[in-house]
Amino acid sequence: MLVELKIKNFILIDELSVTFGKGLNILTGETGAGKSILIDALSGVLGEKMSTDMIRSGYDRAVLEGVFDISGLPQVKQILELSGIDNEDDTLILRREIYSNGKGRCFANSVQIPLSKLKEIADYLVDIHGQNEHQNIVQVAKHRELLDNFGGLQALVQNMSQLHKQLQEIKEKIESLQIDEREKARRIDYLTHAIGEIEQANLQPNEEEALKNESNLLSNAEKLFNELNTVQELMQGDRGVVQSLKKMEMSLGHMANYDPNLSGVLETVREAYYSLEDAYATLRDYARSIDFSPERINQVEERLALISSLRKKYGDTIQDVLSYAQNAKRELATITSTDEALDKLQQEYAITLKQARELALQLSEKRLEAAKKLEQMVTQELSDLGMQGTVFRVSIKREISPDGEIEANNKRYILYPHGLDRVEFLLSANEGEDLRQLRKVASGGEMSRIMLALKKCILDADIVDSLIFDEVDAGIGGKTAEVVGKKLKALAKQRQVLVITHLPQIAAMSDNHYMVQKKKVNARTTTLVEKLSPNEKVNEVARMLAGEVVTDLSVKHAKELIELASKQ
Repeated sequence: MLVELKIKNFILIDELSVTFGKGLNILTGETGAGKSILIDALSGVLGEKMSTDMIRSGYDRAVLEGVFDISGLPQVKQILELSGIDNEDDTLILRREIYSNGKGRCFANSVQIPLSKLKEIADYLVDIHGQNEHQNIVQVAKHRELLDNFGGLQALVQNMSQLHKQLQEIKEKIESLQIDEREKARRIDYLTHAIGEIEQANLQPNEEEALKNESNLLSNAEKLFNELNTVQELMQGDRGVVQSLKKMEMSLGHMANYDPNLSGVLETVREAYYSLEDAYATLRDYARSIDFSPERINQVEERLALISSLRKKYGDTIQDVLSYAQNAKRELATITSTDEALDKLQQEYAITLKQARELALQLSEKRLEAAKKLEQMVTQELSDLGMQGTVFRVSIKREISPDGEIEANNKRYILYPHGLDRVEFLLSANEGEDLRQLRKVASGGEMSRIMLALKKCILDADIVDSLIFDEVDAGIGGKTAEVVGKKLKALAKQRQVLVITHLPQIAAMSDNHYMVQKKKVNARTTTLVEKLSPNEKVNEVARMLAGEVVTDLSVKHAKELIELASKQ
């Protein structure tokens, strides 16, 4: 349930906090007051696409935050637990930050999360039906999903999807093995050559780097040797440093015999002498290791050229080349044992196809049962909503094709991840007329009522805790508006419902009523939201009834509407 919505620096809002309650929450106000801004802000909290022009002018960041009670949503708790997000008090705080440079951040209980995770969580929290959102109902792709939700068939559909995926994977493996013999022979020759070439090279990990270092050393061996001779001469020549230090050490030894205070200087000179002696020995050994052999230079360069050639053919690194050889061996083993592998895969395909056929036909039967029940319930709901004589039908068809995987009733049908069925809702708005697609037969007001009827029927199968309706009462009025209000009130007994409306009949039904209005604050226009007291609610309903001039009669009428609504 949505407990609180906080908005900062968003469109016309500087800073706003609105606390919502259980039941039916109504938002009213003049046209253009900013009611839909609240829905836009909540959509942002739930992960919908936001643009930088939604940031209030003069600011470089907008912050949207929603506080939710998830005590009745075990699915959300599981997602949070798997994501390592704490939710000990059954409170979830989602926050979205939008920056003027186009970047943004998402948080769940102060833990930063990717936008995809935010959307995954949001799927269980709020269902928004805006002025255009009801167009989802006319999308045929949504009809099958709605029917499956109503019939509680989600688990069967998931199993069907898994079987379909397995069939496609097996089919791809079979097709990969069913290559013609000439292509098979060419592939065997290529793989055999590649494996032999790589194995003959006897590559070692990190070998190339070591060879490059050695190549650099060999190519500069003469320079190294010349410099080494110079250093050795400076160290061990007649006037070299080592010989000089040796003489200094002997003289200081004699001096220290006469004056012990010179012992420290003597030790320092001795340490320098011994260190240089060690350095000279190291350089002498290094000189012996320098290889001027042209043969070795050629060997290293030829080896590097071989490695480079193999990398161009089989991978970017030596490890990639070795991995290629391993994969080639596996592919070669598979190709050379094609017949046996193909038989095994075909048997596996036949078994999986049989399971898929049984499940697809079972799913079809259950959809037919659910469709009949949904037709009756929606037709009754539409009648209650002032659409008597309207006929609602659920069309379930299969696609026939000679290439279809599933055979039934001497026909072959295409199998989809959701099964065999193509589901579409059809409507006849007036008695005697043919059934037609929703988009071709329903007006805006009728579409709103169809959406309400469907929502009412599938409510028990709906996992979402909060429902939001943004002016879905457009195009209706009078008695029908009152019926719509009653239906919304009925929904609000089982779910939290938020409604933006211009109709007093619906506003009168509220458990919590909020007034949205524009005001000038510090010389800037801003949108404010105020929760109304019972008396203020009467005045607002009276304004909706009368217009600009509220009369005693309109106030009286408002009280009557509210009193009648309280008895629902």
